Amino acid sequence: MSTIKVFKLDDCDWWAGESLEVCIAEGRLQCGADCYEDAETEGVELDDEGMRRLKIYLDEDRKEKPISFAEHLANEIAGGTKFPCLFASTEW
Repeated sequence: MSTIKVFKLDDCDWWAGESLEVCIAEGRLQCGADCYEDAETEGVELDDEGMRRLKIYLDEDRKEKPISFAEHLANEIAGGTKFPCLFASTEW
């Protein structure tokens, strides 16, 4: 079984998948070939500290308490999410 990791591809988007390369490829497939143009050199895997520190709201109104990226990833894996996928964005 492979390990799913979270990668920051640009200033707005984080993708989850087995590797930076598969996340970039899927991101470009879904968003267009010109997306994430600097991701090969600037994309980074989040470390454990980043996964605990960064938070995500799961509701649009931001009324519910945010959860950590680590919690969100665990929930996505447990829920059977297909990876690679867009994991979080400041744009939605």
